[in-house]
Amino acid sequence: MKKRYLIALTGVLSFGLAMVFPTVQRRAATSHIWRLAESAAALPAKPVVPTFGQADRVIGRNFGKRVYLFHGLPGLDGYWQSPDRQALVDALQEDGSQIVVVRLPRARQAFYADGGAAYCQAFRTWFSAFERGVSQRYGAAREYTVGISYGGYHAMLAAQDPTIDGWAAISPVTDLSRLDEFRWQSNSRCQPSTPSIAAKPGLMVYGRHDRRVGSDLLSAAAARIEGGGNDRFEAADFDAKGHGLSEEMVAKVEQWYGLQPPVT
Repeated sequence: MKKRYLIALTGVLSFGLAMVFPTVQRRAATSHIWRLAESAAALPAKPVVPTFGQADRVIGRNFGKRVYLFHGLPGLDGYWQSPDRQALVDALQEDGSQIVVVRLPRARQAFYADGGAAYCQAFRTWFSAFERGVSQRYGAAREYTVGISYGGYHAMLAAQDPTIDGWAAISPVTDLSRLDEFRWQSNSRCQPSTPSIAAKPGLMVYGRHDRRVGSDLLSAAAARIEGGGNDRFEAADFDAKGHGLSEEMVAKVEQWYGLQPPVT
């Protein structure tokens, strides 16, 4: 309880300091503080049990390749409608793939109060059953996971499932405490298994100036996967603006995915 009061007091003081900045900087600072406050407020003694689900529809028909697409923060609603993200969806569709859009739980909840152990277990159990249901309904296919940011993190987690043939993570989160939404939590017990995902075709793309998830952390994560001796993994960094998705990054994912074979 004392920690909560300390965090709240820090937020109030920070808000006061933010008011001395110009309008644009003030807006950014206020948004930052608000996310921190929401994250701090969602810290019960035990982690919250997450709820996962499929989005509105499955896009396209099954021509032998299927993508499970994971969105980033703050949530699914409207996420894939921005031009840059829609370009990614279009690029995956052009390859003749069926796309299954996954709805992740709403952020700013205490999913990782225990280091993420309960969250990881819940996600693995859910995704295994979910994939099985999709395959039974739509037929066999080579299956891949693709995600952006927080979704990239989940794409890597999902790639641990033995049914998944490969994965692509765009600016994935590796340390959740870097995000304001989970600042006071940790995913130290919910990390993608390097040996598991390194044994499959994989791609990681990110911007060199990404301060939200940390370009240094992504570079280190890529080095760990490459260190496993997997010649089917590729990492590429780009001169993208901040945490954004550039045309070059989309083109790289499209190129990589186009090389992945369909089911035979």
